[in-house]
Amino acid sequence: MRGIVVGLLVGTALLSGCSQKTEANDTLPSTSTAPTAEDLPQLGPADFPVPDEARTKDAAGAEAFARYYVELLNRQQAIPAGQSLRDLGPDCQDCLAIAQRLDEAAQAGQRIEGGELSMVGEPGITFRGDSANFNFIARIEAVAMYDSSGVLMPESQYEAEDRLPSGFELVWSPEDKSWLVSGAFIG
Repeated sequence: MRGIVVGLLVGTALLSGCSQKTEANDTLPSTSTAPTAEDLPQLGPADFPVPDEARTKDAAGAEAFARYYVELLNRQQAIPAGQSLRDLGPDCQDCLAIAQRLDEAAQAGQRIEGGELSMVGEPGITFRGDSANFNFIARIEAVAMYDSSGVLMPESQYEAEDRLPSGFELVWSPEDKSWLVSGAFIG
């Protein structure tokens, strides 16, 4: 049946010579298998939610999620606040440790300057159904921490680091309709 419909469409186009400009029919059903925003539960900070393209159970979705998580790490460090990292990496020990450190800094009134994480070059991804490994080379900018009175804390000042082998282990969460971080390593 589908072949007949395609044949009729091609035949009609040939007969009409395709000389007239016609508008696309916007009443056709969507062929997208990606979930829509209405299908997805809220995940991530309200003002920085996990994007729809990071919520597909495929290699592209896993990569989009890993890139989002790097941006989230940078964002949460600047605030500082750790809850979003816990929400998206509830079984990731390194993520939980980073989240705790950010919450401790917030409670102490400390401010973090610098330390942004970025990816250098093209990452590698291994996708296997409900899990994915996302490997990349990281760069971390110089970082300094200041106490609640604005005084530099010398024990928390570090130079920039280039070319750190890094990665995330991701698992698919059917409840959240998203990837979650189950393991992380930076350098």
